[in-house]
Amino acid sequence: MNKRLMIFLLISLIFSSILVAQNDTAENLSTVSMRADTHINAAAQILEQFSLEESGKKLINLSNYNGNINIQVNHMEWRKALELIALQNALVIEEGIGYIALKDIDEDRIDQEAETEALDPALRELQEEVKTKQVRIKSVVALADRSYLKSLGIDWSTVTNGKVNLNAGFAGASQLTSPLTLSGSGTTEWGDNSIEINTLIRTIETNQKGSILAEPSIVVSSGKTGRIQVGEDISIKTADEAGNTLDTFFSTGIIMNVTPTVVEVNGEELIMMELTIERSSGQPSEVSTVISKSSSATELILYNQEEAVIAGLFDTDEVVVRSGIPILKDLPWWVFGIRYLTGYDSVDKKERELIITIKAEIMDSALERLYKVREQEKDSLQ
Repeated sequence: MNKRLMIFLLISLIFSSILVAQNDTAENLSTVSMRADTHINAAAQILEQFSLEESGKKLINLSNYNGNINIQVNHMEWRKALELIALQNALVIEEGIGYIALKDIDEDRIDQEAETEALDPALRELQEEVKTKQVRIKSVVALADRSYLKSLGIDWSTVTNGKVNLNAGFAGASQLTSPLTLSGSGTTEWGDNSIEINTLIRTIETNQKGSILAEPSIVVSSGKTGRIQVGEDISIKTADEAGNTLDTFFSTGIIMNVTPTVVEVNGEELIMMELTIERSSGQPSEVSTVISKSSSATELILYNQEEAVIAGLFDTDEVVVRSGIPILKDLPWWVFGIRYLTGYDSVDKKERELIITIKAEIMDSALERLYKVREQEKDSLQ
């Protein structure tokens, strides 16, 4: 009975492998890859082979366009590749008896709304995506000495138009003026006691009272989520119920997740932004791995090119400092114990504040940018 069962299982396994191999082969045969500099006529000849095999229809280029396809095609189903090439180069697909043709768009004759309704749902969604506004997010992540910020009298709650207020009576005014003047970037208004945020951060770095950890920049489509990580993933080994060793990875460093949405109110465009920022580091040990983390999550509403600040995340840096009589304090312990008589260790604690600036800029959609480039090309040829 056991032998029959084993033979049955073996036969089933062989048939399953054959079916999987056939499916993989069919899938590979139905996909195509082309470089962005492939000529439109060469691309039509390549895709025509798939069209003839599937529907028996020839593929021809009846448009006036005589350039490259301008889009990278990687392992894509041939019909989807044809639709993307047509969309990228402002062409339409016309299908008739025995043929599929690429043709120019007659903008005066074609009702674009009716054309969009005639598209399949996947391409319609893609077409709407390329019409979506995009948002460029620029950020500066800096770490500053908290005591130095206190001496300047910084009040982060007063941030407006990319500037922050300073305490009128702070003692460091004379020391701060020189670096600001030499930096050549940003402005300062001592009458109103306000200073540009980026200028302040550069000044802190110049005075060696802090450092810029990262300056990430990312472009995100409205309603989509973008992610930036400046750091590394660390691996922690765990065991499952069967005793197998598994590697679990955790992201560390400066990590920013942002979801901007462009909203029009009374003819003005505003940016609603969901933002999470994390600064973390892993400290492996013999027993376990400790992940130190400072994170912030918020929702912002900004106008175009407005700048906001997230501050108030503190950590403490401890540095062991050896003091005492030079040379003698650094002798090895076995030299009569002189190092203990001539020197001592002290722990220098510095409290630091994490400062994160966010600037949002609304950009035209990819389709609008394409039209502008085409217009510039036409103007240059005239």
